[in-house]
Amino acid sequence: MAEFLIWLVAGLGAIGGVVLGRVWGRAEGERQGKREAERDAMEDKSKRLERGRDAVRDGRGAGDPADRLRRNDGRW
Repeated sequence: MAEFLIWLVAGLGAIGGVVLGRVWGRAEGERQGKREAERDAMEDKSKRLERGRDAVRDGRGAGDPADRLRRNDGRW
């Protein structure tokens, strides 16, 4: 009987360890996914900001205003 209880406790411990490992792994994966999404969003934001700054710099100081108007006229 004591041997059966030892096997039962060992089996329950093994099952509990597997369940705990799966739950822990899932939670860690979600945290890592959130961190990766935040990092990607920050990179995208910085790229968009740089493109906007480049566009403003190129648009405002890109030569003669009359030439800029002619170039921009086709876009309307």
